[in-house]
Amino acid sequence: MKKKLNILFVISEADPYIKVGGLGDIGGTLPIALKSLKTRNNTDYEIDVRVILPYHDQIKDKHVPTEWITNFRLMTNRGFKDVYLSRIVNSEVPIYLIDGNLIRNTKIYTDNPYRDLEKFAFFSIASLEVCKQLNWQPDILHSHDWHTALSVKSLRQRRARDTFFKKTRSLYTVHNLPYSGGNYPEILETYGIRPAFDSHIFSEMRTLPMAVALEASDAISTVSRTYAEEITTPEFGNLYENYLLANKQKITGIVNGIMMDQWNPATDTIIAQTYDENSLDDRIKNKLSMQEEFNLAVDPRMPLFAMVGRMSQQKGIDLCLDALRRMGELPWQAIILGTGEREIENNARSLANELSDRVRVEIRYDGVLARKLYAAGDMFLMPSRYEPCGIAQMISMLYGCIPIARATGGLKDTIIDASKKPKAYTGFLFDKANTWEAENAMRRALNEYQDQEAWRNLQLRAMNQDFSWEKQAWEYVKLYEKLLAQNKIKQVRIK
Repeated sequence: MKKKLNILFVISEADPYIKVGGLGDIGGTLPIALKSLKTRNNTDYEIDVRVILPYHDQIKDKHVPTEWITNFRLMTNRGFKDVYLSRIVNSEVPIYLIDGNLIRNTKIYTDNPYRDLEKFAFFSIASLEVCKQLNWQPDILHSHDWHTALSVKSLRQRRARDTFFKKTRSLYTVHNLPYSGGNYPEILETYGIRPAFDSHIFSEMRTLPMAVALEASDAISTVSRTYAEEITTPEFGNLYENYLLANKQKITGIVNGIMMDQWNPATDTIIAQTYDENSLDDRIKNKLSMQEEFNLAVDPRMPLFAMVGRMSQQKGIDLCLDALRRMGELPWQAIILGTGEREIENNARSLANELSDRVRVEIRYDGVLARKLYAAGDMFLMPSRYEPCGIAQMISMLYGCIPIARATGGLKDTIIDASKKPKAYTGFLFDKANTWEAENAMRRALNEYQDQEAWRNLQLRAMNQDFSWEKQAWEYVKLYEKLLAQNKIKQVRIK
């Protein structure tokens, strides 16, 4: 018995071709994981997943090998728009690139919400038309975040009159609910997209791309189980909570996975010294290397905090910066890497000046240094005010760098705190987004670090966690199948 699934994966980023944040990680890894799935419950699967990206100028600048497929014209309420379709050569899954005047000569994301919505509206609507050009019928449209939201609504409207998409169901994955896209009804009108109409959505929000897709989708997923619960509350719902709570039955939380072989300290050629759970003593050489490189006191027993991430209010970095100021009587060092909001950058620089003997700050994005810090740090600080999923905490655990994080979203789902499982914990969590709770968790970790045998066992548990995509990819397949079952139910009702 063989099951065939055609998955149209519409997203704005996919590593290694284009990546701004975590969305690029998902676009670059989940399709590959889906394609690799073969057998479940004595059923063989043939999953044809095809990714569609905007042909960003930044992809062109990398000179990624591509082949031209076709050109076509997209009809809108304000005339035709030319679409140019290419495909990346030798990619692990088929990746198609949509180009046109609205996509060219612009950054991936800009400070102009009108311009961005124009670009991604064009991309979203053209993505469905690509399927017809290829004569390839998707079973599932899997759309991600506001950038591709209008593809979900377009599908909903087209299903009633276009037999090509009659059986195609939609899954809309919310990676970051606060980012809803620009509110410009005239752009939706250009592409014939009707506003949301559900009474649980405030009238002034009904032309936001996020609102349109939430209502029009056959199912909604988020990137962790806890975030799926959180977005139905006022604290995290961003004024969508009434709709999401009323439609809770169509929301599923699936934790993101990672490509484990890409994050393996035993084979990582970037770090100073490779190691695994059987050679954990070798790990200390990475800390000594970092201490020397950053002109810190070279001491193998000195606890080293590492922090890597975007310096923004969301990430809660200010909580740990203030907590470090209050912990001056304890021995520790800290290396902080990231860039973002000016105020938080300046706060980090001030901390480095105040505690110049123990704090180092690098204001930049640096993937190489990030890897070195995962391998060198004893504790990884991730105090996010909200975190839909996050992958840094997973990577840090695989490298034996123990996470200290707020119990929110994917952090709560992937880190086990000692209060929950005293014999199986993998990190330290705190509940409320304030300096006192962050400081308390950091002090707990420093206290635990004094017992080196207990700390080593903690590292081993963390390094043996399974964050691979395979299990999570099957969760998506189960959700796809549930959506397709709706077609059969409707057919029975019609008969």
